[in-house]
Amino acid sequence: MKIFPIIVLLAVSFTASTQLNAEAEVMPEAAAPSSLIVAELFTSQSCSSCPPAEKLFSSLADEENILTIEWHVDIWDSLIHGGSRWKDPYSDKKFTARQRSYNRAIRGQNGIYTPQAVINGKLEGVGSRNGEVSYMLENAKPLPISIHIENNKVVVPSTNQSAEVVFVRLLKEHQTNVKGGENKGRQLAGKNIALGASVLGKTGRKIASYELPEIKSGETCAVIVQNMDGSAGPILGAVKCG
Repeated sequence: MKIFPIIVLLAVSFTASTQLNAEAEVMPEAAAPSSLIVAELFTSQSCSSCPPAEKLFSSLADEENILTIEWHVDIWDSLIHGGSRWKDPYSDKKFTARQRSYNRAIRGQNGIYTPQAVINGKLEGVGSRNGEVSYMLENAKPLPISIHIENNKVVVPSTNQSAEVVFVRLLKEHQTNVKGGENKGRQLAGKNIALGASVLGKTGRKIASYELPEIKSGETCAVIVQNMDGSAGPILGAVKCG
């Protein structure tokens, strides 16, 4: 008679535990932090102070926990130096607009400069200053959303944060012989140069997956999650394609 209540108690406990486990299995995937750091460099082949920054970011590109993106801006393309000018072949006015958006959000200024480093869409500094860039990398906080690539699709967990899922096409590396402007006669090199960006979709209350566009030989890619409504917000999530 004394054993019977214990058996009932154990049975009730087992039933409750089973129900909790079943409920956990059907709950949607929740957003989790990511250790990846997004290091963006705004640069130009016509800027004489930019090559050291591009060299620094080329070394950072080999770090597993860092995603570097070189955005070449067009503000230098029409400037004449020493009787000549150089149009950066990778420059794009859209990349300049992205930099201006960051400066409005972070510095409260519409003006921009090169080379400028932006870390996780929150911290900014001079991209050629090793100590300054290192300090920002060391103080970068984990991205709040962890996304991953599976079967050529980027998988985005459910989240209450509304943001765009952006595909960035990248040239793995380049070497360019500059024939005009401030860097005339120099051979410049870089890695992870932005070739274009497109929105795949948006985050939401349900898990979502988006097919990755095709890339060409010599290219790679990345996907970032970021609120771009009005101005460039902080990076919320990111993943390298390779």
